[in-house]
Amino acid sequence: MKRRERLKHINTLEQVVELLKTSKRIMVLTGAGISVSCGIPDFRSPDGIYARLSEFALDDPTQMFDLEVFCDRPELFYSFAHEIYPSNFSPSPSHNFVKLIEDQGKLLRNYTQNIDTLEQKAGIQSVLQCHGSFATASCIRCRHQVDGREIEDDIMRQEVAYCNVCPAGSPRASQPIERIVSRRRSFRSYSTDGELSETSDSDSDEEDWPPLMKPDIVFFNEPLSYDFNRYLYEDKDKVDLLIVMGSSLKVEPVSNIMYQLPPEVPQILINRTPIMHTEFDVQLLGNCDTIVAELCRMAGWELKHEKL
Repeated sequence: MKRRERLKHINTLEQVVELLKTSKRIMVLTGAGISVSCGIPDFRSPDGIYARLSEFALDDPTQMFDLEVFCDRPELFYSFAHEIYPSNFSPSPSHNFVKLIEDQGKLLRNYTQNIDTLEQKAGIQSVLQCHGSFATASCIRCRHQVDGREIEDDIMRQEVAYCNVCPAGSPRASQPIERIVSRRRSFRSYSTDGELSETSDSDSDEEDWPPLMKPDIVFFNEPLSYDFNRYLYEDKDKVDLLIVMGSSLKVEPVSNIMYQLPPEVPQILINRTPIMHTEFDVQLLGNCDTIVAELCRMAGWELKHEKL
């Protein structure tokens, strides 16, 4: 993709504050960094989730969230999932900042990469969980969906959850996992204009899949939901300011959102570390909670949180 050029008239903190005050359709893209102060580790920092997975003897830490590995060895995910299950966490000041933007009538949409559902706890209405969440869970075999709380006990006991709708006696797949995953990926594809296309596989037999319950979070080898392309297609020509918070922008296709927007739309980064592979107009580096509190102070907005 063509590298975006920085806007020459957006350079300072004061100009960012002015953008906050004057923009009317702000798109906010949030990542794991805004939940770190809630007690939820991010993925890629030296003390993040991937760094803590060495005990599981994986070839690559991303395999913990790989659909093929999950089908083959679901006990791996279920032995770890309790550490990131959002049962006892509360929103951060950064979450409340997004809610404050919405309360000001300025939030176009919050695209979040997070699966912790803290956006809902913060009361944010216009939010798209790009990578799904623990709010629901589905059987990878029959697609039966349940409230995520129905498998909470299994997660906390570190036990694999099986579907109670599928016929008993088939806890494992009878075909090679690679074929199962390939079939699962083939059912739907999404174009950049938000259109859904259905594909068929006459040989596909979902009964060959293991009847595993999986939280509805997007694993590697799974497509994002249709809503992602549909909403981005709708929003890209409406947005007048992009704010990226707490994300390293390493995971596609969410990391490509900024390339889909008109180049004249200002793009601001609020993050602990700089991002060099894309051109933000201003990068505000440091603790996200501290930065948004200062932005609100300068804008004359009242950001409420017990930590402030």
